[in-house]
Amino acid sequence: MVSISMIVLLPGYPDLRTSLLHQKLQMLNCCIERKETRENSSANFESAEGSSTDEEEFFDCADKPEEESRRKEKYSLWNQPVGRLGKFNNLRLLKTGDYLYIPVTQEPVPKSEDQLEEDTDVLLKLGSDAQGSELRAKMMSASLLSDMESFKAANPGSALEDFIRWYSPRDWIEGEELDEWGQKKGRLSSRMMIEDNFWIQMWDSAKPVPANRQKRLFDDTREAEKVLHYLDSRNLCQISELLIPILSHIAIYKLSEEQVSAELPDSVERLRGLIRAAERISRESKLQPRRFESFIQEVTALELKLSQANSLMYKFNPSGGVDQDLANLVADLVSGREVEVGGRAESRLGGRIADMFSEAQKAANMILPEQEEARNSPFPQPHEREIVLRVAVPRPATYSAECPQFLRAVLAKNEFRLVGAFSEDIVFF
Repeated sequence: MVSISMIVLLPGYPDLRTSLLHQKLQMLNCCIERKETRENSSANFESAEGSSTDEEEFFDCADKPEEESRRKEKYSLWNQPVGRLGKFNNLRLLKTGDYLYIPVTQEPVPKSEDQLEEDTDVLLKLGSDAQGSELRAKMMSASLLSDMESFKAANPGSALEDFIRWYSPRDWIEGEELDEWGQKKGRLSSRMMIEDNFWIQMWDSAKPVPANRQKRLFDDTREAEKVLHYLDSRNLCQISELLIPILSHIAIYKLSEEQVSAELPDSVERLRGLIRAAERISRESKLQPRRFESFIQEVTALELKLSQANSLMYKFNPSGGVDQDLANLVADLVSGREVEVGGRAESRLGGRIADMFSEAQKAANMILPEQEEARNSPFPQPHEREIVLRVAVPRPATYSAECPQFLRAVLAKNEFRLVGAFSEDIVFF
């Protein structure tokens, strides 16, 4: 059983570099943050409006001229600028000469990886004909229309050219002459001057509506319900697939954190290979079990190698001091190479190995301390002896080429075996 005590999420929009499960949890956090911000803004707005609103808001007629003038002033505010964030480089509107203000716009719509793939599939299925292109443009223009409406609300009397200067400066080509407001004259780019330009159609249909009164581009409640439904509808296999990138990352992270005093020659390269394998697994649209099994085997092999090195370093050097010769010896042992202990049992390392064998014999055979004193060697008695002879001699004649010869003798308590392998030069014989 795997228990997760705490999940640390990156703030902000879903990070497409992370796993899909992490993106879904980020989306849920984003929905909560958006809803809290929206409710706090609504509460502040209502409190500000409530403090200045008269008790009687609707009436049939005014009894006094002063009340009539207040009513006209109040209901004429719809044509006033709303939702201004600040001036934009001291530019002025081309028609009225008023300062151009940056509008308060709706935040972009966050999307996870699977949502972007769904949107791409829908857009591709629309085709390349005129009707499909028009429908595709409308689907992608929701954010543009919202920004145009916010811009019109913040800049009454503005034109499309003013919006282009703020929204897409590369489509505004400046000249050398100055207009009546002291700023350089200019014109729209060629793509903005195309007949039936979509931007012109959108600008004509946009109304001066501030961002807080527009239809929300991102429905936080609905998107949060989608995330919860997605997580609730996963079966055990699908949950495992969601966790595989996370578990792969954790495995590689733990391996990289493993501190080994011995310098293993190929551990760094193998770790880099595991990182590349984990990237391939996590980027595949559909999980390949065989590839993941191969990845697990590689992680297990490297982890075993590092554990063996740490274990040997601790057993040979319990004090933890720096010993480069010992580190090289351990690296050779872990790599499967035979090593020679200098000084044999008289050296510090040899004595430590002898003590280890002695302790293992005591634990395995229940040897008492007085019995240990009678033993000549801390090592166990040999079960059998093996003698190997390897030579190269010319056969069958003295002028023949040297050929390898092999002879092995195995001596046990109740058994004797002799094995040989002999070769001859057969080129001229």
